[in-house]
Amino acid sequence: MCEIPLKIEQKLFAAENHGLVYKFLKENHLPEDEFYDAIIFGYLRAVRRYFTEETLRKYSFSTIAWNCMKVDLYNYNQRNFRQKRNAEVISIHLIPREESLPLEQTLSKQDDLMMQLETKLLLHDLAKRISRQQMDMVHLKSSGYGIREIARSQKVTMKQVKEVLEQVRQVLTELCYE
Repeated sequence: MCEIPLKIEQKLFAAENHGLVYKFLKENHLPEDEFYDAIIFGYLRAVRRYFTEETLRKYSFSTIAWNCMKVDLYNYNQRNFRQKRNAEVISIHLIPREESLPLEQTLSKQDDLMMQLETKLLLHDLAKRISRQQMDMVHLKSSGYGIREIARSQKVTMKQVKEVLEQVRQVLTELCYE
C-alpha cells in the first residue's frame, strides 16, 4: 500500500462509500473481526485509483472497489493457507507408543561444559590464522559490542570492521570444514 495519505476529498469519498466493505464481507460470508483488516486496504487502494486513474471513471466505484477487495482477499488467503503456515505440530511430550519413552527423555541434553571447550578450541585454532587486531575484534563482537563501538575502540572505520569480520568468518568456515 502506498504510504501517501489520502487527500481530503478522497477521505470523504471513502467515508461515504464505506458500507461497500461491510457489504463485501457479508456477501462473501467473511467474519468482520478476521477479514476487515485484509479487505480495507483493497478498498482504500480502490479509492485512490478511482481518483487518480481517469480510465477507471467509466466504471462505477463499487465495481473497482469490489475487484480490489477480491484481489486482497485472494492474497490474504494465499498467504495464510500456504503449507508453511499450516504445518502439522507435534509435541515432544506425546508418547508414540505405550512402551516407548517420551521424546524429551530420548534426546541428548546439551552439555554446556563441552560447548565451552569446543568454543575455546575453535578460538585457539582461529588465533593461529588471524592477526591480533582481528582477534580483538572477534572478542569484542562475541562480547556483544556493535560495529560502531568496535570501530571506535580499534580506531578504524566501520567499513574496515565489517571487512575484517567477513574475513574472519571465511577463516572460521574453512576451519569448520577441515
